[in-house]
Amino acid sequence: MMPEVELREVRLFLVLAEELHFGHTAERLGVTTSRVSQTLRALERKLGGHLLFRRTSRAVNLTEAGRELHAELGPAVAGLDRVLRKAQARGRGPGVVRVGLLNAASGVDVLSRAIERYEAVYAGAKVQLTTTPFDDRLGPLRRHEVDLVVTRLPLDQPDVAVGPVLSTDERVVMVGRNHPLAGRTDLSTEDLIGHDVRRPHGVPAELAEATCPARTPSGRLIRFVDAPVDDNAELLYRLARGQLIHPTVAPFAEHFQHADVVAIPLRDLPPSTCALAGLKDDDAPARDAFSRIVEEVLKTTWRRPPQRRRLAGRRLRPI
Repeated sequence: MMPEVELREVRLFLVLAEELHFGHTAERLGVTTSRVSQTLRALERKLGGHLLFRRTSRAVNLTEAGRELHAELGPAVAGLDRVLRKAQARGRGPGVVRVGLLNAASGVDVLSRAIERYEAVYAGAKVQLTTTPFDDRLGPLRRHEVDLVVTRLPLDQPDVAVGPVLSTDERVVMVGRNHPLAGRTDLSTEDLIGHDVRRPHGVPAELAEATCPARTPSGRLIRFVDAPVDDNAELLYRLARGQLIHPTVAPFAEHFQHADVVAIPLRDLPPSTCALAGLKDDDAPARDAFSRIVEEVLKTTWRRPPQRRRLAGRRLRPI
């Protein structure tokens, strides 16, 4: 009897065949590189021991058996995903759009008005907001747990399409009130040298680099601390204790205030943009209709003064 092949093994194979890089595959799937290797070996054993990839110190390439499997599995899994998404859409009812966001700090005014208009225009339409994990920002989107995510840019992922920009925000650094940098009126990336800096976990490399570059303009390395954080409360606690400093954007610092944490302008990084993003080649009429509503709201934004407002009456639901 043939061992049962799991769908997660098949999906990992397809991502690795696309990336041809174990580290990038692990990043996309939110797992470790050792888990990628273990899953691949398990799949190869279940398929008769045929090697699917040839791995050297310089490159990863599909074997002939791997190329044949990829050519047959790719269309089959894509068809399965389409069937499952249609079934999920029927179960959620007409016009339901699920939007994942890390927090309600940026783009809130545009998003709130778009939700109001979308639910007013389409009968039975509804927008469901959920929180995305700190260490797995795109995972819910790729697992089809949400239809759209609110994300920082740049985002250069082959399977993700960037939609309308919700906000453009100034950069700041959050530090503990007793931190040596706390008394400064502004900072540059050069000032971060010698301090433990936290960059976001579970985000693509291009987004992490844009959040805080690995090197300063003079070429000095910034010291990043390996500090996984589960939620905003834990982040604020670590900042208040002086365990790290956190480059971020002004709306985040304004939204998540703490008596023992201050935000200082970071003058030499450009403003950060916040946008909606969804999967490419995804048949999602409700999602696309909501994105068009967002674009309509953005076109009329100049008619109203910008306002800081919470998503009234809506609680973020953890995934």
